[in-house]
Amino acid sequence: MRFVSFLSSFYAAWRDYPVAAGTVLDNRYVVQEIVGQGSYGLIYKCVDRASGSLVAVKQARPSKGPYAKRLLEREAMILKALPHPRFPAFIEWFTGKGNAYLAMSFLQGDTFEDLIFGLDYKYGERECVRITWQLLELIMYTHEKGYVHLDLRIPNVLVKDGEIYLIDFGLARKIGEPAPDHFPVRNGFCRRGTASRQFKAAEVSSDLLDIGHFMLFLLYSAYEPKKNSGPSEERSWQDELALSGELKTVIERLLELREPYSGSAEFMKELESLSRHTKFQ
Repeated sequence: MRFVSFLSSFYAAWRDYPVAAGTVLDNRYVVQEIVGQGSYGLIYKCVDRASGSLVAVKQARPSKGPYAKRLLEREAMILKALPHPRFPAFIEWFTGKGNAYLAMSFLQGDTFEDLIFGLDYKYGERECVRITWQLLELIMYTHEKGYVHLDLRIPNVLVKDGEIYLIDFGLARKIGEPAPDHFPVRNGFCRRGTASRQFKAAEVSSDLLDIGHFMLFLLYSAYEPKKNSGPSEERSWQDELALSGELKTVIERLLELREPYSGSAEFMKELESLSRHTKFQ
């Protein structure tokens, strides 16, 4: 059985092996390099022969079969429904040699994952609120269009010249839409029937919960453990982070540790009040 499992894994890896630099897709997109790999897609930075501009081309993982293609086609539909200068712009959907591809504009910038873990950036309360404000503007636009993103994590939020951009709409769904029988989650494919939030009908509260975790990632970037705290000592984020009471309350509401926000508009109103009247730590 182990040998069969090994062969299965080897075959999947072989099928999903990235295309080489210099490969031309759809007689138009010249692959420069692979820039991302997800549970069901490979993302390449390419040059568009038609315009000379950089584009991102996402390929459905061949090992995932027809369902991965349907998911990618679905993402293309969502990008077309969400035209925004800080989202990837849909260019085209195409197929070739049995593979499915989505071409979209290439958004340049650094992800917050790169900034925090690669470049050692540190963010205080004021900067965290400023960044969250910009991110929330993008999320409110998404909600107003009737969609939720469902994957608001630090690898999917870019910054360039102080402006925030949002990428990877692979998990996005219409508000209230139930999850399909098989669907992607952050660490692979699952079936409906578990208790996870991602397996339920798409809700605005899911994006707000993600924003709460996003804010904690920013704030923990500047966290330094006390010298006298032992390695086995477990403390909550409320105890570890020296936050103003107002910001702590906001995050607790986002994480549904207090009465949750009724929607992104209420959160925006409180964030505006917070930025105007709070003396940050």
